[in-house]
Amino acid sequence: MTVLLVISLALGLGLGIYALDLRRRVGQLLQQVQELEARAASHLHTDSLTELSSRVALEKWIEEVQPCAGLLAVCDLDNFKALNDRYGHLVGDQVLRDIGQLIRGSIRQEDRAFRWGGDEFVIYFRTEDQALVEDRLRALERRLANFYVRNHGPASVGLSWAVAAIPAGSTARDSLQEADQRMLETKRQRRIPLAGGPIA
Repeated sequence: MTVLLVISLALGLGLGIYALDLRRRVGQLLQQVQELEARAASHLHTDSLTELSSRVALEKWIEEVQPCAGLLAVCDLDNFKALNDRYGHLVGDQVLRDIGQLIRGSIRQEDRAFRWGGDEFVIYFRTEDQALVEDRLRALERRLANFYVRNHGPASVGLSWAVAAIPAGSTARDSLQEADQRMLETKRQRRIPLAGGPIA
């Protein structure tokens, strides 16, 4: 065996080992990229404060998912700005966290809850039983009326809400708009100021 042949075999073996190692490293990097993408998508679709699904997730759900017939509720905290002004934004954030937990505890696994923005929430109930849904929302309303702010004591948090049906085979956008308009009308009838308005 000539020296050149030995050198060629050694080079070939070395290149083969290097190529296998490079392929393994590329595979590891691709896996890390996929994990980072999945983590980023999870953060994008989950509201970090309330741990409910985010507004981005709501938009995606409306556009891409064809929901089954069910009921859609829009809920809005009453005079949340006044609570923020009284206790500060850190307490306001804690209240939103606790409310997110209350909402998660008020729905079933097949339902979905979203933070639409600020102090407004959207809940999809996968049922056509309106009485059942309204009972759950009233129970949530009662719990918020007896809300306790940690280190500050009791603070009644009002909740305005309305429900609209999602007909079978349709998307939820029209139902969302209908529920939102009904919720705003509820606020007007109860003379609760809208966001940015004077506190009664």
